[in-house]
Amino acid sequence: MSVMLNMLKNKEALSMAERIVLDYLIENKTLLKDFSVEKIAEAAYTSPASVVRMCKKLGYNGFKDFKIDFILANSKVEIPETSEYTDVILIKDQNNGKKAIENNIRALEETINLYDEKTYTKAASLIMNARKILIFGKGSSFLVCKDLEMKLRRINKFCVAQGESHDQFVDASFINNKDVVIFISNSGKTKEIISSALLAKENKTPIISITRIGSSILADISDVVLYTSALESEFRSAAMTSRISQMSVVDALYAKCAYTDIDRSIQALETTYRTIKKFKR
Repeated sequence: MSVMLNMLKNKEALSMAERIVLDYLIENKTLLKDFSVEKIAEAAYTSPASVVRMCKKLGYNGFKDFKIDFILANSKVEIPETSEYTDVILIKDQNNGKKAIENNIRALEETINLYDEKTYTKAASLIMNARKILIFGKGSSFLVCKDLEMKLRRINKFCVAQGESHDQFVDASFINNKDVVIFISNSGKTKEIISSALLAKENKTPIISITRIGSSILADISDVVLYTSALESEFRSAAMTSRISQMSVVDALYAKCAYTDIDRSIQALETTYRTIKKFKR
C-alpha cells in the first residue's frame, strides 16, 4: 500500500490536532525535505508531540522514518533511458567484450557533455574548505567512494568513505555546516542514501551528489550535483558504464580540488610520494 493511501486509510484514528498535521503535509508535500518536527508543528499550529504521535499512529517508529517514506513516495523521479545501451551480459554475444568497451566510450562522451565548470569549481571549493569530508555510497558506488577518499587523502584532506548504513547514520549525526558530505548513487533514490542525506540536511551540512542525469530525490536534496551518464538501465547485470562515468567525475572533481590550492596540493603529493617510497624499500 502506498504511503498516501495508508495515511488516508488511518486518518480516522487520528486526533483533531494530528489530522491538521496530516492535512498540512499532504498540501505541502514538496516542502517536507527541509522541515523538522518543530517547523511542521509551528506551520500547522500544533505541537511537536502531535506530529510524532501522528507518525506512530500511521505505523512508523518516529518522524524520521515517516519523513523518508513520505518524501520517496511523493518525489517525481525522472531518469532518462537510452535505447543505445544494451547490457553486454544479457545479449549473449561472443563480441560482448568489445561492446562493453564501446558502451564505456559512449558513457564517457555523455559524461563530458554534462561537465559544467562552475559546478565543479563550487564542489571543489566546498571540499577544500571543509573541516571534515564524508563520502557515502552503497554497493558498486562505494568502490568509487573509496577511490575519491584515497585521492583526497593524498592531498592532505581528512575524509572518510562509508558504505555501511549504520556507520553513515552515526557519522552524519556529528556534522555541521563546517563539513561536507559527498553522496555517490547511480539512481539517486537508494533509501539508505536518502536517509543519510536527509540527516545531513537537518544538520545544515553542504551536500554534494554524484548521480545519474535526471530528476531524483538525491539531486533535489543536494546543494551541488555532478551528473553522470544515463546509459545504463535500471536492471543491471553489473555496474559497468555507471562506474566508469562515476570514476571519471571523481577524477575531474579531484583535479579541481587540487587546483584550488595547487601549491599546497603539489607539496602534499610530494610528501605522500616520499613516504610511500621510503617504506616500500
